Formats: sequence, C-alpha cells, structure tokens
Amino acid sequence: AKAFKSIILLIVLVISISACTTTKVISSWKADYIPDNVMDKVIVLGIMGNREQIDQNEQAMVQHLKNEGINAATATSVFGPKGFKGLSEDEITEKLRGSEFTSIMMLSLLDKEREKNYFPGSRYTVPRVVGYSRYYRRYLVVNDYVYTPGYYTSSTNYILEAEIYSIDDGELVYSAQTRSYDPANIHALAESFAKSIVSELNEKGIIRK
Repeated sequence: AKAFKSIILLIVLVISISACTTTKVISSWKADYIPDNVMDKVIVLGIMGNREQIDQNEQAMVQHLKNEGINAATATSVFGPKGFKGLSEDEITEKLRGSEFTSIMMLSLLDKEREKNYFPGSRYTVPRVVGYSRYYRRYLVVNDYVYTPGYYTSSTNYILEAEIYSIDDGELVYSAQTRSYDPANIHALAESFAKSIVSELNEKGIIRK
C-alpha cells in the first residue's frame, strides 16, 4: 500500500510540474537614451500570425501594464484586427505618428521548439514487518524492492519577443526575448510572457514610478 501511494505521489508531482508555465528572459537590450514620455501611453501590437495568439498576448500585456499604472491599449481594440496587416515596422510607426500614443510595443513569436525527454526508472526499498522476536524484543523486518518504470515526456517551448519603439522618432528603445517552457495553453503562455516582460521593464527602469 505504501509503495502504491509513493507511485501515485510521484505521478501527481510530475503532472504538477508539467502543468506550470515557466518563462525566462534569455536576452534583453535597452537604448542609452529613452524619452521620458515613452511609457505615457502604450499601444500593444501582436504580430504572431495566429488571431487567437495575437488577442491573448495583446490583452495579457495590456493588463499587466495597467497593473503598473501604465496607460495601455491593444492595437486590435483601437484599429481592428486588420489595422496593421501587411505593414512594415516603419510603416506601422508612421501610421501611429501624430496619434496620442507615445510608444508601440510589438509582440512576436520567433520560434517554436519541440523537445522529447526520457526519465529513467528507479528502484527503492519498502520495509515490511514479517514477525516479532520475543527473545531480542524487536520486529523482524525485510525489505521489498519496488520498481518505477522509465517514461518519456514531450514539451513545446516558445521563443517570444517584445520590442518597444518611441513613436516620436521611430527609434527602438527596448527589446527582449523570452523562452517559455511547455505552457498548458495559449492563455498561460500569454500571461507568463507578459509577466516576465513587465518585470524586466521595472528592473531596467523603463517603467518609472
């Protein structure tokens, strides 16, 4: 019974670990000069190709920016789902010049990686009482061997990028790339990505409080 419980706990632990989305910033850069007004009003534009991914990432990023007191809006809510379709970065910046926004944050999917990992099996002992010796006043115990089989897991990792351009002069002021490890779904990926980027913006002093 103890061996069975141990195996169940192991399975639950593996499932719990695999259900978490871990996103790490793997590289980042910021300009030497960043205009004071760059984060006054931010428009967030997803350029990922997939409509659901765009919506989830735009909305998650805007919400995390708002949580930091930043005035932000999704490009979809302002210009519609096809407002920037087919435009280059320069053309997008030009379209926004003269608007009330001070910067644009572009979100893109750079790569999608699939990994397959093997976790070897293990052997451990479980004590079992088989009798009692009244002469030595102790229990007689033997050890049963319990084996757990090896198993394979597959994961999908995503490389995402965030870039911030000042709309006044069209200059890139910040960029960062993240790697997300096997997200449970698109929503979890977007939330984890947004949280990591906004945390970076705070650490680098781009979000000024």
